Amino acid sequence: MDDLRQRLGGAGLERVEECLNILVGTPVPPDADPEQEASRLYFPGLRARPWHDTAEFEWVARAEAAYEACRREAEALLDQNVRFSPYEDPDTKELGWRGWDTFPFYVTGKKYPRSCARCPETVRLIDSLPHGTRQGMFSKLNPGAHITPHSGGSNIVLTCHMGLIIPEGCGIRVGSETRAWQEGKCLIFDDSYMHEAWNRGTSVRVVLLWDIWHPELTPIEIQALIHLSNLFKKHRRSLQ
Repeated sequence: MDDLRQRLGGAGLERVEECLNILVGTPVPPDADPEQEASRLYFPGLRARPWHDTAEFEWVARAEAAYEACRREAEALLDQNVRFSPYEDPDTKELGWRGWDTFPFYVTGKKYPRSCARCPETVRLIDSLPHGTRQGMFSKLNPGAHITPHSGGSNIVLTCHMGLIIPEGCGIRVGSETRAWQEGKCLIFDDSYMHEAWNRGTSVRVVLLWDIWHPELTPIEIQALIHLSNLFKKHRRSLQ
C-alpha cells in the first residue's frame, strides 16, 4: 500500500487496501453474495449479480455492429484449418476442458501479434472497446463438449461473449440462470459465479470472448489493480 500511495497518491485506495487485507486473511464482508466464488481475489463494494444487462453498456451496440466482420474472420480461420489451442487458464496454467479451443489475441494482457494480424477487424474492435487485462479470443466449443461448473476466481472483471457461429443445442448457465447465445448479440456475466457451458449440437460454436473491468471500479482502483496484477505475475513466475 505504501508503494501504491507513492505511485497513485493517497486518495481513493481504501477499497484496494480492504481487498488486499481480505487476500491475506481478513474475513470477506458479511454482506458479500454467498453465491460468488471469488476465491483468488475479492474486491469489496462491487455490485454482485451473475448476469449484467447489456443495455447498461453504451459500447455494446458498436460491438454488435461489427458482428459480420468478426464472423468472417472466424470463418476464415475455420475454413483454413488454422489451429485453435486447448483453453489454458491464464492464472493457474491448468489445461481446460476437452473440446474447448481458443484462438487468442490477448492473454493476461499480452498481445499475440501473429494472431492479431490474421484478424485485423476483430482486433480493431477489441482495442476500441473497454477491456481488462485478462484475455481476448475466439472461443470454439466443439460438438459434444461440456465446460463443467467452475469459477473465474475474481470479481474485478466481467466476461463478454458475442455470438458468432451458434448452432442449435448450445447454452450457458451462470448462477441459477441459463441463457443461449444469439449470433450478433452480446452476453455479459460475472464469472466469479459458478458457470458452465455446453454444445449439444452437431457443429462448432464460436464466440468472441473478452473481459472488461467491473464498471463500478474507479480509474485509480483500476490503475492499482493493474500494478498489483503485474506483481502477482512476477510472484507466480518466481515460484515456477
